[in-house]
Amino acid sequence: MQSHEALQRAINRKTKEHAKRLGLSWPTVNKWQEPSEDFSDSGSLNPLDRIERIIETALIMGEPLDNAYAPLHYLDERFGRVCVDVVKLTQPSGSLSMELLKTIEEFGELASSSSAALQDGRLSRKEAKQIINEGSELIRQVATFLQMVKEKAR
Repeated sequence: MQSHEALQRAINRKTKEHAKRLGLSWPTVNKWQEPSEDFSDSGSLNPLDRIERIIETALIMGEPLDNAYAPLHYLDERFGRVCVDVVKLTQPSGSLSMELLKTIEEFGELASSSSAALQDGRLSRKEAKQIINEGSELIRQVATFLQMVKEKAR
């Protein structure tokens, strides 16, 4: 799916309503829903294209994945989703045992955060955020471990 197609689906022919909520003209929001890959396309650079470029630039500049993907993680947290990276192992992968240990370590961090937060029977927003962050990290680590298992089984 391309960015303009994703926006078409989200906006779902309610361009004027979205434009009003965004404080923008409806032609601007309409242009976001059209291709903008070269000079012959009628669309314009949309917010998804801009986020994509920010992430690409961060990666090119050598930012760690967690920093580069921070906009995605923000959106996931904001809308109650969990982002799981699709791991592409392009080089010989390390030991499954070592990756399993990393997974167990992530689970331990989740358990530790949760235990500390729940000891007094109350859960603050800060504690909840910490637990959610640790849980998200664990999910990403489990995905990495599972991908390594698949690669090793080939």
